[in-house]
Amino acid sequence: MTATLTKEREAMNSMRVTISAKCLPVLALLVCLLPAAPARAASNALQQCIALSTDPNDIHNCMDNYLDVMDDNIADITAFIERELQGKSQEVFQRSQQAFYDYRRQNCLWYLEFSSPRDKAEQIAKNCLANMSQQRLTELQSLIASEKNSQYLQRGFYIYGPNRNSFKACGSDQRLWVEGAADVVGQLQQDYLQVATTDLQIMHVVLDGQLDLTVAAPEDHAGVINVTKVLELRVPQEADCSLSGSQPLAEVPETLKPKSESATTPPAEVVARPEATDVPIELDDDPEQVLRAYFGDWLAECIQLKSQYKCDLKVAVVGDDGKANAEDGLMLTLTRRKNKQSRVTLEFPGQEIDSPAKIRWKVDGYNFGDIVGSDIRVDESGARQIISERKFLRDDLLPLLIQGQKLSVIVVEDVNDTKGDKYSVTLVGLTKALRFADDFVSSGSL
Repeated sequence: MTATLTKEREAMNSMRVTISAKCLPVLALLVCLLPAAPARAASNALQQCIALSTDPNDIHNCMDNYLDVMDDNIADITAFIERELQGKSQEVFQRSQQAFYDYRRQNCLWYLEFSSPRDKAEQIAKNCLANMSQQRLTELQSLIASEKNSQYLQRGFYIYGPNRNSFKACGSDQRLWVEGAADVVGQLQQDYLQVATTDLQIMHVVLDGQLDLTVAAPEDHAGVINVTKVLELRVPQEADCSLSGSQPLAEVPETLKPKSESATTPPAEVVARPEATDVPIELDDDPEQVLRAYFGDWLAECIQLKSQYKCDLKVAVVGDDGKANAEDGLMLTLTRRKNKQSRVTLEFPGQEIDSPAKIRWKVDGYNFGDIVGSDIRVDESGARQIISERKFLRDDLLPLLIQGQKLSVIVVEDVNDTKGDKYSVTLVGLTKALRFADDFVSSGSL
């Protein structure tokens, strides 16, 4: 199923789209005659990605990440349904799924034929894939929920606290209130309090339970999940599935909020230092929150600007002479946004590096070599290597960075060279800095 969405996106990236001026009035008339979309439709994947960044590369990476999540979740629920069905029923369901994939592909590729410029057309077409995938996932979930005796494993995220008892399945827009036998729900809540290190911390859970979207639930909840067994509760990890952001998990309606509610407390291991002045945050508007804390040599710099939450984890790069080069701008930055979206940036001020093949990475004893798929950007200030490919970060690079002690980098003058300028970065403190960043970002975006 991953191949299905991949082919669709490859088709989008390979097609050239043009639209003549004669077509524009007809298209405008068509758009004007369309019925107004429901208010909820305005909260779509493309708008969420644009809210994070207006850079076209960032938008496409964000959309690809969202499509990967939806692809994985449709694959999970499809596999479950196929296991439950037999014979003719299973055959018909498989045909139905294939028909859905075929229609989704043709329908979304059609968007490319009337939109321009090309970059905008690809964004709209990818958003079409995201919307249709979300609708199909919700449809399958609702069908399963309508069967009274249908119970299956639900993977997602749970938050518990004063008037908070909410669950969201991976990739779903639906926030559900958790119900069930008193001993089961009570044990879930007790386990949460034992594992959580901060108030209202998001926890990854695996629950055996039944969705019920027909039962009245607290405001801003689509229904309930009747839990019969708790199979897992733990701190989220990089490889976990992601949450759709249009229905925040931690946001509490006014009717459920306690009269007084304090801000989330940072983890106990944070060692606060005076605010850094050498790494300013450049924003058009004043941020609502700015939090800075050091974890060893790592600086966690987190900001809230309106509804956007972001943390930059920064550490100075050490040169051959053994001295840190932060004052020269030589810096490694790990940017963390909602749903654990990550980006790694390695800055080389005053240098001209025209290819990622000239930058070789090594974490402790593991040689990555050059990072295929990373981007090199050069301007008057120098060169930057940017790594934003989701699966590579999630599955390969970040796990090694989190578990490692030192990152070593060699910059060569020619791709055939084996020796060059050496740099190193300490990884001690990164794990705690990531936990701090994820707690901050999740407090406003889940």
